[in-house]
Amino acid sequence: MKNKFLKGAHLSERKFKEILKLFSEDLTATQIANISGVSRVTINSYLKKIRLQIVKYCESLQPESTPNAATWLQRSHSHTDAHDTAVAVKADVDRIIKPVIFGIYKQDNKVFTEILPDVSRSMIQAIARGRSVLETVGSTERIRRFQGVVDLGQYRLYHLGNGHHDADAGKALLDDVDGFWGLTKHRLAKFKGLNRNTAYLHLKECEFRYNYRNDDLYNVLMNLLKTFPLNLS
Repeated sequence: MKNKFLKGAHLSERKFKEILKLFSEDLTATQIANISGVSRVTINSYLKKIRLQIVKYCESLQPESTPNAATWLQRSHSHTDAHDTAVAVKADVDRIIKPVIFGIYKQDNKVFTEILPDVSRSMIQAIARGRSVLETVGSTERIRRFQGVVDLGQYRLYHLGNGHHDADAGKALLDDVDGFWGLTKHRLAKFKGLNRNTAYLHLKECEFRYNYRNDDLYNVLMNLLKTFPLNLS
């Protein structure tokens, strides 16, 4: 069936646009399936592919990453185990083996995020209290480039400063960090638990949605998928 947005699709282009429109409105997979009449399994497959394109697009815009930060391709190869550890995004902290921790920074009027796989909860807490523990991770620039770091296990944002001598510019930067975390916290609250791969997909989707919050997200997605069509094969 001909569909310029989705190669090898069994859905018409019109139906796919309907699904994309509902996705742009931030409905859940269950809601999209109920409204569109397409099976939940098919919707989940399409949404994952859409999110993968969003991830690739966000990573293409991202300034040079810090050492040890992982791209989607690297992370997907390193988390192929079917028994990947679940990551809580609520207060059920005690049962978490290793929480997902990510940094937030703003550059060129966009907010960017990076998963920090080797940064521990105790390190973040120490840095937030003003203790110098950066020597233990090898580079002072690794953490200082971030204006905030989030521990998803504790569902908590730690402010690490704004890096601006200009008070107004610094406040605007921190407002963006807080705004992004507010959107992300609201969206991730829909999910009771995420494995690490899923957490990264949703994190980058939140980054994408926040950076284009003042645009028509449906049109942004349409343009993205015209340039980089999905492929079901």
